[in-house]
Amino acid sequence: MRLFLDEAGNTGGITDKNKKLNYGTQRHFCLAAVVTHDMQSEQLLRQKYTAFKSQFASEKELKGNSLFTKENNNALEYFLDNILDDIHFSICLYDKKFYLASLLLFAIWGEQAREQFPVEYYSLVSDLSQEKDELFATFCKLTKRATETSVHELFEYLKNYSYQHIPTSGNGLVWAVSEIQNRGIEETFVNDFLKFGSYSNRKFANLINLNALSELLEVIEIERNCDTRKIDIVHDNISGIDEMLKQELKHFDVAVKFADSQAEELIQLADNVASIFCKIINTIVRCWDTKTEWSPENEWILTQSARFLKKIGTRNIKFTVPIQSWALTFCVMDMFDPQYPKEMRKNLFFNPRYQYWNQAIVQNIAELDFSRHAACFDELYSNEGGKP
Repeated sequence: MRLFLDEAGNTGGITDKNKKLNYGTQRHFCLAAVVTHDMQSEQLLRQKYTAFKSQFASEKELKGNSLFTKENNNALEYFLDNILDDIHFSICLYDKKFYLASLLLFAIWGEQAREQFPVEYYSLVSDLSQEKDELFATFCKLTKRATETSVHELFEYLKNYSYQHIPTSGNGLVWAVSEIQNRGIEETFVNDFLKFGSYSNRKFANLINLNALSELLEVIEIERNCDTRKIDIVHDNISGIDEMLKQELKHFDVAVKFADSQAEELIQLADNVASIFCKIINTIVRCWDTKTEWSPENEWILTQSARFLKKIGTRNIKFTVPIQSWALTFCVMDMFDPQYPKEMRKNLFFNPRYQYWNQAIVQNIAELDFSRHAACFDELYSNEGGKP
């Protein structure tokens, strides 16, 4: 088996800069893998992709951002019909604020709390990730080189922060911080904040690339019943980060080769998938944030998003995002399916469906391992037919 990997969504570490996070408008990060099981399937995939490029690409490389546009609808239709399938592709999607929220809560609550109370943990991280960037920029700044003083400053900040998405009463984060201070054990948390998101090379911190790659390899190993240590992994060049990734993955006996996408067509294909899916999730979240989900100008892109999701199969997507975004993605797959009546695309029908998917996600978080989420939702979706 061979994997060809590329990513989309502002690669690199998440850092604070002037009380802001560095990802700009690219809140989501997507790592896509083209999975070839043997040389025959790899050769066939290469032939299909070469034929696609010869028909639609004016240059040597066709980027996913330009492919997923209304102007290139014919190329996209061909791509969805003839290239994309639920066998040769796997995706790991990360919400960067969700990652930081999880990092923060994990350092304070600890692994045992996450294992014993997975629903409460995931729900609180989901709500926490909706807070302003300022909170997470402060977290990054004060824990970059954690000391007793910076931990105390962070705890005081968290206690006094005006939360917009977490109720004042029953705020598990504030309660935990207060308990830590009441017990006089703040200094024991200095190492906790240095442990997660830091690496042997101290120039780097919070590399979303490494987390996504590790999770994607774990999912592929579980879902496809293979040993990732025996898989050839070829990743697109990442200037300044490739050596760091190699160094960290050595601990797990996993080797990654880096190649130029212009010289490797299957990395170009991985780029297409990663870029398209990143654009899909950004569009979905934007539409609901701006309350334009039913506007005619968004109908085309949401319809194509539903087609992409159906074609690749949700079992091939590892969601590491807030419950809210997760549920919205399933709602789009339902309500923008060509067979779904257009007159029912309104809040009256959306609200119960959204509630259904929220409950389904919570239920599955309670029942299954985090690494099993992708597969269980595909099974759930198939069994329920995507209907509340």
